[in-house]
Amino acid sequence: MLKKLFVFAICLVTITWAATKPGFSGNYAALQKKNAKAITASLHVIQTESAVEVTRIYGNKSFTNRFPLDGSDGDYTTEIGVRGKCRAKVKDDTLVLESLVASRPNANAPSIRFDTIEEWRLSDDAKTLTVKTEIKSPDMPADVISAAFPNNPRTEKYQRLDPQ
Repeated sequence: MLKKLFVFAICLVTITWAATKPGFSGNYAALQKKNAKAITASLHVIQTESAVEVTRIYGNKSFTNRFPLDGSDGDYTTEIGVRGKCRAKVKDDTLVLESLVASRPNANAPSIRFDTIEEWRLSDDAKTLTVKTEIKSPDMPADVISAAFPNNPRTEKYQRLDPQ
C-alpha cells in the first residue's frame, strides 16, 4: 500500500509540474517604445520537451536557432553569421536562453567571447512576453562592455499574436 501511495504521489507531482511549466510556443510582435526608430522585430517560438526553437524576424530577414533543454549545447548563429553554442533551461516561470560566441574585432586581434543570457517571462495572462537580455564577456572589463553595449542589460516586451 505504501508503495502504491508513493507511486501515486510521484505521478501527481509530475502531472502538476507539467501543467504549470510555462509554454512559450507562439508568435510575438515587439511592442515599440515611443520615439523608437528600430526595425520592428517579431518572434516565432516552438517549445518542445527537448528544445526551444526561436526564429527572430527583423523586417524581411529571419534567423532560427534551436536551444536544447537537456543541458547539452546546440549550434548557434548570430544575425551577422558568427557561429557559437547555445542551450536553454526552464527555471520556475522563466525560460533562460544562453548563447556563447567568439568574435575577432579585426583579423589581427584575438577572439573575444560573448555570453548572451536572455530571461523570458510570460505575463499571468500569457499575452505579454518580457525578455531581459544581458551580454557578458570574460575577455573584456566591465567598463568596456558598458561602453560597447550601453543598454546592457536591456528589456524588451512582445505581444503574443496567437490566441492562448
